[in-house]
Amino acid sequence: MAVALRALLVDKRYGATLAVSGASLELEAAKIHAIVGENGAGKSTLSSIAAGLVAPDAGHVEVLGKRLSPHTARAAIARGVGMVEQHFRLIDALTVLDNAMLGTEPMRSLGRIDRKGARAKLAGVLEELRVKLDPDALVGTLGVGDRQHLEIARVLFRDARVILLDEPTAVLTPKDASALYATLRRLGDGGRAIAVVTHKIDEVLDHADVVTVMRRGRVVSTRPVDREQNRDAQRAALLHDAFHDADESSAATVRAPDDSEKVLLEIEELEAGAELRGVRLEVRSKEIVGIAGVEGNGQRELVDVLAGLRAATRGVVRAGAPIEVVHEDRHRRGLVLAATVADNAILGEYARYSRMVGLLDVRAMRAEATRRIDDGGVVPAEIDLPASALSGGNQQKLVVARALARGSASRILVLAQPTRGVDISAARQIHLHIVSAAQAGAAVLVLSADLDELRAICHRILVIARGHITSAARRDSDGRWDESSTNERLGAHMVAQAVGGEAS
Repeated sequence: MAVALRALLVDKRYGATLAVSGASLELEAAKIHAIVGENGAGKSTLSSIAAGLVAPDAGHVEVLGKRLSPHTARAAIARGVGMVEQHFRLIDALTVLDNAMLGTEPMRSLGRIDRKGARAKLAGVLEELRVKLDPDALVGTLGVGDRQHLEIARVLFRDARVILLDEPTAVLTPKDASALYATLRRLGDGGRAIAVVTHKIDEVLDHADVVTVMRRGRVVSTRPVDREQNRDAQRAALLHDAFHDADESSAATVRAPDDSEKVLLEIEELEAGAELRGVRLEVRSKEIVGIAGVEGNGQRELVDVLAGLRAATRGVVRAGAPIEVVHEDRHRRGLVLAATVADNAILGEYARYSRMVGLLDVRAMRAEATRRIDDGGVVPAEIDLPASALSGGNQQKLVVARALARGSASRILVLAQPTRGVDISAARQIHLHIVSAAQAGAAVLVLSADLDELRAICHRILVIARGHITSAARRDSDGRWDESSTNERLGAHMVAQAVGGEAS
C-alpha cells in the first residue's frame, strides 16, 4: 500500500520536557494504524505534528511523498490531512452545520455561502457515519459523544484522505466504539489512511492493522496486528513495550459496604430540562455506585445539578456531606489551561491559604500542590508549567487528584468519566484512589461509558436511558457480579431505550 503520510525523525520540546524525540511514523492508505503508550509518551504530540497543528523543532512531515511546507494546519488540511483532537475545537454558539463547514464554506455567486449544498454534503457524511445530528442544533446543547461525532463529520466534510483521531472512543459505549471502528474500516477500505491514538489495547487487537508503541517521546516498536496470532501474547508484547511491567488487571479490592452505613446522597424523582426525567438513587458511605449509559441520556444534567450548575425542575437531592465533582470535559469545567499546574491543583481553595487580607501563603500552596501532583502521578511533576503543557491523560490525573484530595473522608464524590484518555497504568492508579476514598468513608458516584471500569470498582451499576434509571446490577456478598452484569446485558439495556441508541 502507498504511504499517505510520513513523519521523519521528529523532535519537539516544551521547556525542559522533550515531548517527542527522533520519532518516525508511516501511515499507509487503506489501513488503520494505532498509536499506543503511557500518558506523556508523546502520542498526541506526534499526531498533532503530523496534522500540522504543532511545528516540530527538528524533522519533517511528508504527505503523499511531498514535504509539508509551510508546516501549518491550513497546509495540512489543503493536502487532505484532518485530525479529530481529544479536546474539541467547536464553537458552542454556532449550529452543527456551521461548525461542520467552518473554514471551508462552499460558495455561490456574489460571495454567498451555498448552505443548501453544505447541508446536503453534511447529510451524506452523517449517513456514512451512521450518526443522527440535527444540522440546526446549537453545538452548546450537545453532549460529549455528539460533539465527538461532529468533529469526525467535520474532518470528512473537508474531504480528508488522512484522518488522525486522538482517543476517539474515550466516552463511547462498547457498541458505539465498535460502530465507530466499523466506520473507520469503511473509510480505510475506501482508500483513506487512518491513525488512532488510544490506550485501549483490546481495541487495537480487534480493529487495527498496524500498531506503533511510544515511550518517553520515542517510537520503540511498530508491528502488524495479526488476528491469527495468540491474542494474549500480542497484548503482553504491547504492554511490555509501553510500560515494561504493566498489566491490565486492577489492583483495586472492592469490599461491599455494610448495610448499616449512612446514606450520604439521596436523589428522589429528579428532573432537569427535557433530558433528566425522574431519577431515583442513593449512595451510602463506603459505597461506589456506577451509572452507565449512552451519552446524552441525562448524565450531564445529573452531574450539573449535583454540582450546583443547574437548577432541578422537580425532585429532591439530599446530601449529607460536601460534594466534590469531576466533570466529563476537563477543559471546559476542570482546568484553567493558561494557569500553572500548581494553581490548577488548588483551584478554588485560595481562601484556605489566606493569612492576611490580600496575602496568600504561597509556600503552603506550593507544598500542597506538589503533594497532590505526586499523589496523582502527574508527569512531568513541574508545578510551574502551564496546565496546557500536560498531556490529556496527565491533565485528567491532575483534575481527579484535586477532587480526591479535598475535604474529609465523609464526603460525596461525583466522578464523570474519571479515566477518560488515560492509559492502563494511570487508570489503575485512579481506580485505587477511588476505592481508597470509598473505604475511608466517601460515597462515590461514577458515571462512565467504560463498562469494564464500572465493573472493576463499583458495588452497584445503574443503567440510565432517556433520563430514567432502567436497570441495575450488583455484587453478591462474595463480591461477584450477578448474571445481569455482563457487558452484553448492560450494553443492551443502555441502547434499548436510549436517546441516540438507534444510531449505534
